[in-house]
Amino acid sequence: MLRTILWIAAACVAVLVALAVSRSLHFDRPVEKAAPAAAVVAPKVVKPAAPVVAPPPPPPPAPKTPAQQQIDDDAAATGMTTVEPKEETPPT
Repeated sequence: MLRTILWIAAACVAVLVALAVSRSLHFDRPVEKAAPAAAVVAPKVVKPAAPVVAPPPPPPPAPKTPAQQQIDDDAAATGMTTVEPKEETPPT
């Protein structure tokens, strides 16, 4: 019985060692090819990238008319502010 337990423990240790070795070899990374010695003449000069210009912010919404404000206030007071999704026509 003790020999069986020792064999199982040894097998577990072997699996864990194999896992540790495989993780240290980095099998999941692509292989990097070294450039030939004759091809390396001078380092390439990299030009700085042009700065990215953010688009201007959208203009603020136009102020509501008193009638539209009253409609929005009434809808909010009665809980009718849910916007229903537009129905799309099924593809034919």
